Amino acid sequence: MKSLFIGIHNCATFLATILLATFVGSLHVQLAAAADEVSIIHGARLYDDWFRESNVQPPVGPHPSFPAKNSGVPANETWRCSTCHGMDYKGSNGMVGIRTRQGADVKAIIALLKNATHKYDALISESDLQDIATFVSSGQMDMAAIVDASRRAKPTAQSFEKVYGTICAGCHDLDGRRMRGIPPLGEAARQRPNEVLHSILFGHPGREMPALLPLGVDVAAKMLAYLQTLPAVNLSVSVAHGGRLYDDWQAEEGARKQALAHPSYPATGYYAKQPQVTWRCRTCHGWDYKGNQGEYATGPSATGIKGIRGMAGGDTAQIMALLRNSTHQYGAVLKERDILDLANFVSSGQIDMDIAIDRTSRRFKGDAGHGSPYFRAICASCHGQDGKRITTTSLGRLVKRNPYGSMHMILNGHPDEKMPALRELDLQLAIDILTYVQDIP
Repeated sequence: MKSLFIGIHNCATFLATILLATFVGSLHVQLAAAADEVSIIHGARLYDDWFRESNVQPPVGPHPSFPAKNSGVPANETWRCSTCHGMDYKGSNGMVGIRTRQGADVKAIIALLKNATHKYDALISESDLQDIATFVSSGQMDMAAIVDASRRAKPTAQSFEKVYGTICAGCHDLDGRRMRGIPPLGEAARQRPNEVLHSILFGHPGREMPALLPLGVDVAAKMLAYLQTLPAVNLSVSVAHGGRLYDDWQAEEGARKQALAHPSYPATGYYAKQPQVTWRCRTCHGWDYKGNQGEYATGPSATGIKGIRGMAGGDTAQIMALLRNSTHQYGAVLKERDILDLANFVSSGQIDMDIAIDRTSRRFKGDAGHGSPYFRAICASCHGQDGKRITTTSLGRLVKRNPYGSMHMILNGHPDEKMPALRELDLQLAIDILTYVQDIP
């Protein structure tokens, strides 16, 4: 009996030892997998924007390997892996992608990152290079398996509101439009699904957004599908705000006035010694949007810079890229939503001023008698019946002096002031009101 008991005891001890060893081994595997996942997530953020993720200044000047023909890309953007290799990892701006490096040896990828083409050895730490290489080797997703050719997510978004509502809505709100530093989530997910999916999986560089990779790629794919159902920005609201930004974005946003003149403003220009004025879009492109082909062709405001009329009806994403490029440099001073609103104004908010104003007489082409009662009903409560209540110069004189600016402002409002944007009025009615105002003594 004693020997039987000893035998059972030894057997139990042996089984416990095996189970403990199995558990410890399993734990090591799980911990190793978790460590790899952390490395992949960090590497993916570095791939997106390594200097923002590492909180360091980007190198001065464009990357020496970036194609000169793409000079419109801001210099700092040329140092981002994603700028050259794309958010679908298949290549961008004429450069090859990284899909063929999936499954490659991590050390070999690190060597590529340090070579004469990439030149990251003196810029990115060894541990960060390790994480980027781990992402390239083990973290890439087959975007085509999730996003179809029309940029729609392939999974359905059924019953996914609770996941979005609990994880994302605290920052983005239920409609995805709270944060002005980024476009509305619905808009972004429909226009740039690969980029949004990358952010869902790995988070944003240098920001607090959590990575959902630990929840699985299937969850991220369904999240993208749900985001694509969220509302877009209201175009009329966006255009009116963009019109005020075009007028004076520093006043509209309460931003610090620029201390240095805009680098693209002519050094001999009339406003060269008033730096904040040189950053206003209308200073170069004019109230009539025609630049050197319109009212700014001559006179003190002339800069020789062309207008924006040719971009009316243009692709908003392309206009946003122009606003960020090395000529405009608004990506450094404006929030993402502001750039979207400004681009929407350029694309959808311009009017042909020649319909409203005679260029020779600078008179509005309207009916003052028709505009008079509307002025008294809509405008006089603030401006007074004689147009002298708010402005130091009478409203009649201001409209005579600057008819193009007056047309712009009646449609879009004033930057950082309470004047409403009357863009939803019939255009001819707005012209009639301003025709009446020009006749106020």
